[in-house]
Amino acid sequence: MSDKYELTKNEWDHVNVYLQQKGLPVDRNVTFDDMPLPDRYSEVRSRPEINDFSTEILPGFELGIPIILANMVSVAGLRSIIAIQREGGLGVPPQMLPLRERLEMLERVGRAECAHIYNPLTIGPEKTLGEAKQLMNKFGIYSLVVVNEEHRPIGILSTRDWKYETDDQKLVQDLMGGRRKLYTASKNISFEEAGEILRKHRIEKLPLVDKHGRLDSLMTAHGLFYKHHHPRATGDGKGQFIKAGSIGVGKRFTPDHLKEVEAQARKGIRLLLIDTARAFSINTKEAIEAIKARFPKLPLMVGNVSAPEGAKALFEWGADIVKVGIGPGAPCTTRHTGIGIPQLSAVAKSAAIAKLYSERGTRRYIVADGGIKNPGDIVKAIIAGADAVMCGGLFIGTVESAAPSYINKDGLRVKNYIGSASFHAQSERMGSGTLDRIRRPEGMAKEMPVIGTMQEVTGEILDGMRSAMSYLGVKSVKELRLKGRFDLPQSSAGLYEGTKKK
Repeated sequence: MSDKYELTKNEWDHVNVYLQQKGLPVDRNVTFDDMPLPDRYSEVRSRPEINDFSTEILPGFELGIPIILANMVSVAGLRSIIAIQREGGLGVPPQMLPLRERLEMLERVGRAECAHIYNPLTIGPEKTLGEAKQLMNKFGIYSLVVVNEEHRPIGILSTRDWKYETDDQKLVQDLMGGRRKLYTASKNISFEEAGEILRKHRIEKLPLVDKHGRLDSLMTAHGLFYKHHHPRATGDGKGQFIKAGSIGVGKRFTPDHLKEVEAQARKGIRLLLIDTARAFSINTKEAIEAIKARFPKLPLMVGNVSAPEGAKALFEWGADIVKVGIGPGAPCTTRHTGIGIPQLSAVAKSAAIAKLYSERGTRRYIVADGGIKNPGDIVKAIIAGADAVMCGGLFIGTVESAAPSYINKDGLRVKNYIGSASFHAQSERMGSGTLDRIRRPEGMAKEMPVIGTMQEVTGEILDGMRSAMSYLGVKSVKELRLKGRFDLPQSSAGLYEGTKKK
């Protein structure tokens, strides 16, 4: 093994001091259930006082809640990505999906529930309702801007115009807008001015035009007033959800890989996830270097690693965010190979390295990926130094997760939680052409009950975090990360004492 990325004595001293400051042992590796949190003096009078769950994951980029949806095929689909971003988290299309599917997902995320649509879908007045429905179904929308041959807006085909129409051969020009006047505005209008027009005329869509009257973009009432209903939603400041891309590395990072990154960059991604089970590798180094050379300003989240040496290497190569965790996830069996260290120590040691690099002048971030079973584990990961957590098991049972639901032999509605390296997942990738051969499985598939919507599950998680934070006397995630501290490791009897009630 090369010692090129071994920690220096000063770096190990820094890591050990960091662990001691957090109340974590330096002589053994521990995970969530090993480390209890003592209650602290609290001036929080009631849990509803705690509402600040925001966290920074890049300079100037905050999430409303410290949660990233696991980019697993069974978890992260279009509905679940939109649903988690509605609640303030982040979703990333799985890199295992064919590029075409990832690009379509990014396109639809950019159009979903947004205030300002920069390339609104249009249709000509001579088209049929059937053709309009086909276009709307493709992108999951319910209305279209009708334009003439000069691309000037002449109407809106909205839900009320076609919902009860049974003849798909009717022309758009005979259905659009009824007798409603079409209001338009300049493409340079502010959000505030657009909001006033929408309110005054009680309309849902406002086409924005250039100086020649041609359609430029579209403002929507639903998106413009979105913050009233979803104040934590993960937006880009321009009325759209954040878009994040993904890429694997393969045996070598090829020009075809770079073309995939370029295609996603054209969709306006805010960051790119370089996703591989073995990120502390030459493959990943070459990938980071190639992407940074082509897109020097594109932030990179890279993972996974479990050792601080891996975090050091990724930061040296150019990662902005390091994703930590090898083997802690419920459907993952990588630990059967002997590789990976207990997750809480892995996160804390990597966070110590991130802190060291941040102190040198460039802010670096950590995402804890895997092993999160409950709100308490999220709290512990943040105290250990994670800026956010990536979760799959907590969300596979949501209505919106990508896995199809079915009734099992016990009469319960369930979904299959499929590990990305499981035989099942690899077989599907072989079928789609994104994998060349089946490797030794390092994951499994397991049934998980459907337990509610993303909003309901996220609400319960935040309530659990509120409870922990009230005991610890902190009112924000930032304060939790700064002030939280663990007690001595607990025995198996101590763990049983706290969990036997299940």
